[in-house]
Amino acid sequence: MEELFEYLELLRARMEFAEMFYGFRMNYIPLYINDDIIVLDKNDGKIKRLSTKQELNKDELRKYLPKIKKNIESGFVDLLLTMNFHSIQTPED
Repeated sequence: MEELFEYLELLRARMEFAEMFYGFRMNYIPLYINDDIIVLDKNDGKIKRLSTKQELNKDELRKYLPKIKKNIESGFVDLLLTMNFHSIQTPED
Protein backbone atom coordinates (compact mmCIF):
# COMPACT_ATOMS: atom_id res chain seq x y z
CA MET A 1 0.00 0.00 0.00
CA GLU A 2 2.91 2.34 0.67
CA GLU A 3 3.96 1.91 -2.96
CA LEU A 4 0.54 3.20 -4.02
CA PHE A 5 0.87 6.32 -1.89
CA GLU A 6 4.34 6.94 -3.30
CA TYR A 7 2.87 6.77 -6.78
CA LEU A 8 0.15 9.24 -5.77
CA GLU A 9 2.89 11.66 -4.70
CA LEU A 10 4.50 11.24 -8.11
CA LEU A 11 1.15 11.97 -9.73
CA ARG A 12 0.90 15.20 -7.77
CA ALA A 13 4.35 16.21 -9.02
CA ARG A 14 3.38 15.36 -12.59
CA MET A 15 0.22 17.45 -12.24
CA GLU A 16 2.31 20.40 -11.06
CA PHE A 17 4.69 19.93 -13.99
CA ALA A 18 1.76 19.86 -16.42
CA GLU A 19 0.49 23.11 -14.91
CA MET A 20 3.83 24.83 -15.37
CA PHE A 21 4.61 23.37 -18.79
CA TYR A 22 1.18 23.66 -20.42
CA GLY A 23 -0.09 26.69 -18.51
CA PHE A 24 -3.43 25.40 -17.27
CA ARG A 25 -4.56 24.71 -13.73
CA MET A 26 -5.15 21.12 -12.67
CA ASN A 27 -6.60 20.58 -9.20
CA TYR A 28 -7.85 17.01 -9.45
CA ILE A 29 -7.05 13.86 -11.38
CA PRO A 30 -9.59 11.03 -11.52
CA LEU A 31 -8.40 7.80 -9.95
CA TYR A 32 -11.60 5.81 -10.26
CA ILE A 33 -14.68 6.50 -12.37
CA ASN A 34 -17.95 4.68 -11.90
CA ASP A 35 -21.15 5.82 -10.21
CA ASP A 36 -18.97 8.17 -8.24
CA ILE A 37 -15.74 9.82 -9.32
CA ILE A 38 -12.83 9.41 -6.92
CA VAL A 39 -10.02 11.91 -7.40
CA LEU A 40 -6.61 12.84 -6.11
CA ASP A 41 -6.54 16.45 -4.91
CA LYS A 42 -3.24 17.96 -6.02
CA ASN A 43 -3.33 20.67 -3.38
CA ASP A 44 -3.49 18.48 -0.29
CA GLY A 45 -2.73 15.00 -1.66
CA LYS A 46 -5.96 13.52 -0.33
CA ILE A 47 -8.23 11.08 -2.09
CA LYS A 48 -11.71 12.56 -2.34
CA ARG A 49 -15.14 12.07 -3.81
CA LEU A 50 -15.45 14.68 -6.57
CA SER A 51 -19.16 15.31 -6.01
CA THR A 52 -18.67 16.48 -2.42
CA LYS A 53 -14.93 17.23 -2.43
CA GLN A 54 -14.79 15.44 0.93
CA GLU A 55 -11.93 13.13 1.83
CA LEU A 56 -12.81 9.45 1.85
CA ASN A 57 -13.05 7.88 5.28
CA LYS A 58 -10.94 4.82 6.10
CA ASP A 59 -13.65 2.31 5.15
CA GLU A 60 -14.29 4.02 1.82
CA LEU A 61 -10.57 4.23 1.15
CA ARG A 62 -10.17 0.49 1.81
CA LYS A 63 -13.03 -0.15 -0.61
CA TYR A 64 -11.58 1.96 -3.43
CA LEU A 65 -7.83 1.31 -3.06
CA PRO A 66 -7.80 -1.98 -5.02
CA LYS A 67 -9.74 -0.30 -7.84
CA ILE A 68 -7.46 2.74 -7.79
CA LYS A 69 -4.39 0.50 -7.82
CA LYS A 70 -5.78 -1.39 -10.83
CA ASN A 71 -6.39 1.89 -12.69
CA ILE A 72 -2.85 3.06 -11.94
CA GLU A 73 -1.24 -0.23 -12.96
CA SER A 74 -3.23 -0.41 -16.19
CA GLY A 75 -2.16 3.11 -17.22
CA PHE A 76 -5.71 4.49 -17.08
CA VAL A 77 -4.79 7.27 -14.65
CA ASP A 78 -1.83 8.30 -16.83
CA LEU A 79 -4.15 8.38 -19.83
CA LEU A 80 -6.49 10.73 -17.98
CA LEU A 81 -3.56 12.94 -16.99
CA THR A 82 -2.43 13.41 -20.58
CA MET A 83 -5.73 13.09 -22.45
CA ASN A 84 -6.22 16.79 -23.20
CA PHE A 85 -2.61 17.79 -23.77
CA HIS A 86 -2.99 17.44 -27.56
CA SER A 87 -5.45 20.32 -27.69
CA ILE A 88 -3.07 22.81 -26.12
CA GLN A 89 -1.59 25.28 -28.57
CA THR A 90 2.18 25.53 -28.47
CA PRO A 91 4.43 27.94 -30.33
CA GLU A 92 5.36 26.75 -33.79
CA ASP A 93 9.00 26.50 -34.82
